[in-house]
Amino acid sequence: MKNKSWLVIFLITVIVLSACGGKTPVSPTPGSSSPNTGSSSPSAPTPPAADQITLDFWYALSGGSGDAVKELVNRFNASQTGINVVAVYQGSYAEAIAKIDAAIAGNNVPNVVQVGAAPLLGSSEAILPITDFTQTDTSFQLDQIIPAFLDYNTAGGTLWSMPFNNSMPVLYYNKDLFTVAGLDPEAPPQNLDELLADAQKLTLDPDHTGTPSQWGLNFRDDTQWYLSSLFLENGGQIVSPDENQVLYNSPEAVAMLQLWGDWVTKYKVMPVNQHSEAQSDFLSGKLGMFIGSSALVTSLKAGASFNLGVAMFPAVGSSRVDPVGGGSLAIFSNKDARLVQASWEFVKYMVSKDSQIYLATQTGYLPIYKDAINWPEIQSLITTDPARKAAIQELQYAFAIPEFSALGDSDAALRKAVQQIELGASTPQKALDDAVTSVNQAIQRYK
Repeated sequence: MKNKSWLVIFLITVIVLSACGGKTPVSPTPGSSSPNTGSSSPSAPTPPAADQITLDFWYALSGGSGDAVKELVNRFNASQTGINVVAVYQGSYAEAIAKIDAAIAGNNVPNVVQVGAAPLLGSSEAILPITDFTQTDTSFQLDQIIPAFLDYNTAGGTLWSMPFNNSMPVLYYNKDLFTVAGLDPEAPPQNLDELLADAQKLTLDPDHTGTPSQWGLNFRDDTQWYLSSLFLENGGQIVSPDENQVLYNSPEAVAMLQLWGDWVTKYKVMPVNQHSEAQSDFLSGKLGMFIGSSALVTSLKAGASFNLGVAMFPAVGSSRVDPVGGGSLAIFSNKDARLVQASWEFVKYMVSKDSQIYLATQTGYLPIYKDAINWPEIQSLITTDPARKAAIQELQYAFAIPEFSALGDSDAALRKAVQQIELGASTPQKALDDAVTSVNQAIQRYK
């Protein structure tokens, strides 16, 4: 096995995901009044027949999303008699990765895992490339998957994992506050100019204290995701094609961080360094617009006491680029070819059209296929639940930030740059110069 640098890279990346948006939103399960936070106990398995193959499946989604995963596993088990999958919830992405590391070290891995940053496991030599299966299985058409989702699961030029639960950044807004502010609740902002104009009207400081009682705009705490979207939309780049250096101290990137700072210090439509409170402020009616993951839609709908609106992530001018987020399925290597083939059959089922429709309708995750927006079931979903339309529309603008070696370091460095600008501790150019220097050093260390 290669040196343990893969683990350092993987842990940093997944801890970032878990701390800043990798956690699954907890939403009430159908017919219940309290949320299901997940359980470490396995889903009740069907007693295996004597000749039945048993697969261990580890997953890292809780709440309503976790319930959807368990239901898909149950459906797979009921669909045939040769394979029985035992699904075990492993906690957050970071907790799951710690358990995966221990399992690899102890040579006691599961057969299939669902986790964030899965392609970085490829360097461990513990998982198998998905192309090992698709090159010989003509029943599965890899080219029908949205290219950005495949790119999101690729590291070092190899497709290591299968897209499963993917999300996009979207704009949530309080339609009731829009109406009170004299804004059209059916015409949310489409670009950054409109975003600022609406945020100014939504920001209220009636007592002129300098601390508004109602803010116009805020982002969830995975700020690097949204800042990266702005970089890309403005023509900037995240990393060089050879993945040897990050490139976001360019004029295009600096301009976007400058604007971010202006929202806080110049226009005063966004509070200073309060991204961890953004979601609760939004649900309590203290925030007019909230930018977060499409995966939050079910929990926000359940928690909102107002009319919830959802729009696409605002464009820079007319340019839209929406980075992909979420988790994937990976298959572990095994000397028993029957277990490996059974694992592939299970993965195929989990990403089948029917399974993707179920996951999309039960959660805020998005179907992975190019023609999904034309499926009758998805058309019905966005007709009956307009809050789902924006994220599905964004699929045409999906982009994958490369899974390069220092991605976790990069995310942390960008969040630090955001914090420095909001606190007035640095200039946009210096903050991004410092970020680029530290991340490029990390890239060299991981070689």
